[in-house]
Amino acid sequence: MLNENLVLDYVKTNMGFPFHAIEVSDEMMMSNIKKFTLREFSYYIPELRKMSVNLSLPSNRVEGRSNEFYLAEPDGKEILNVKNLYMDAGNLFAMGHPLFGAGLMASGVGFGQDMAIRNFAMQVESSMTMKKFSRFDYTMEFTHPNVLRISPSPMDNGQNNVTVEYERMQSDDFSGIPNDISMFFMEFALADMMILVGRIRKKYADGNLKTPFGEIPISAEILEEGKEKKKELLEQLKTTLIPNVRVSFG
Repeated sequence: MLNENLVLDYVKTNMGFPFHAIEVSDEMMMSNIKKFTLREFSYYIPELRKMSVNLSLPSNRVEGRSNEFYLAEPDGKEILNVKNLYMDAGNLFAMGHPLFGAGLMASGVGFGQDMAIRNFAMQVESSMTMKKFSRFDYTMEFTHPNVLRISPSPMDNGQNNVTVEYERMQSDDFSGIPNDISMFFMEFALADMMILVGRIRKKYADGNLKTPFGEIPISAEILEEGKEKKKELLEQLKTTLIPNVRVSFG
């Protein structure tokens, strides 16, 4: 699992430390990674979480709106999008959805078991079709920063609690970044730091650092290297993932 020390060690080592001084402190480097690198990365690979929402609580209801509710992110992170909405299964049972799975409904072997599975499949399909034309066919829309509209209002159907699956900004401790792309994120952070340090070095007059002992040449090539690396990484993200956008479900 990623952590601050691992990210810092990777970035600094690939920038030549300790054989080459870096003009940015560890604190400033990590602050920049958390504020900017992690934020940009989150729009492509957000952290997926779930929360339970009590719709009847006054603090969760938007004043003057019967079907709009506030989402209080437990850790105070910015919510990027809502993926799914999970309701009580009672409305499906009202539409004729089987109470038990196909395995429990099918007893015996051969023809009887085969018919039981077919009947289960038909009941499931029938109940889902009926739901589309009933008052239990909910649609939802997320409005930034934290308002969820559910139509029709679940409370009109006696539904006071829902579970919301949502995407949020990655955690500052990097714990939400999947292990299989941890190296990709460190490369992402490295590119940003190369650009930052390159811009600092480019500020030196004529590319030289003036000291009492003479001028020391400072190379700002790292700036262009960082830009090229960042461009390549973004291309990989754009060709494999779609940036997070707010959408309506319905």
